[in-house]
Amino acid sequence: MSAPEGNGELKRPFDVSRLEPNYPEVLRVEATPEECAAIAERLGILSVGAVAAELQILTDGSGDVTVYGTLTGEVEQACVVTLEPVSEAVETRVAQRFSRRIGEEEGEEEDPLEPIVDDQIELGEILVQNFALALNPYPRAPGATFEPVGDEEPGASGPFAALAQLRDTPDKSGE
Repeated sequence: MSAPEGNGELKRPFDVSRLEPNYPEVLRVEATPEECAAIAERLGILSVGAVAAELQILTDGSGDVTVYGTLTGEVEQACVVTLEPVSEAVETRVAQRFSRRIGEEEGEEEDPLEPIVDDQIELGEILVQNFALALNPYPRAPGATFEPVGDEEPGASGPFAALAQLRDTPDKSGE
């Protein structure tokens, strides 16, 4: 087997064979401008100005590896109302477990394990996924308000409104 392949936007393989059990290693990851542009394209946003993570990587007696830390960045997204660019800071916590025991059953409450392949873990994909989850799903420019389109008549509409109208109309058959 070969080392796990990253996504192409941010590849950060890490050799876990150098870790000592219960002694965390501190790692700083920063994306290059080219990687930021590729992340923005993948996520479908206007731009990513920066992505950085401060991580602690720890192995336990079983050989499993836990990565945890803080992920920060700067993004520019389109406003959901006006499509104007909206700049925002992103900050989120990262926590992920890696294991060689991928085929074994996990508890229902546990997050899925990522694989350790040939003593390598891929940190870049985990960071991009966590970055995507931390984005504001509905960015709005300051002062932008949603105005409903006025092409519908006021009042109820739809199949149940039609049934209610039938119910409320006097029966012409004389019953």
